[in-house]
Amino acid sequence: MPASRPDADSTAQRRPLLTSKELLGGRRELRIEHEGCEYILRTTRNGKLILTK
Repeated sequence: MPASRPDADSTAQRRPLLTSKELLGGRRELRIEHEGCEYILRTTRNGKLILTK
């Protein structure tokens, strides 16, 4: 079993966790603007996520 860092748990608690259902809101794709570029987050028929520019 690998040794865990002492601060790993506290870091994970500060990082927000959103589900893909929360992000997509029942849609199959979502447009995301990041630093002036547009990305598309899609869910596949197999339940995988794909992020494209």
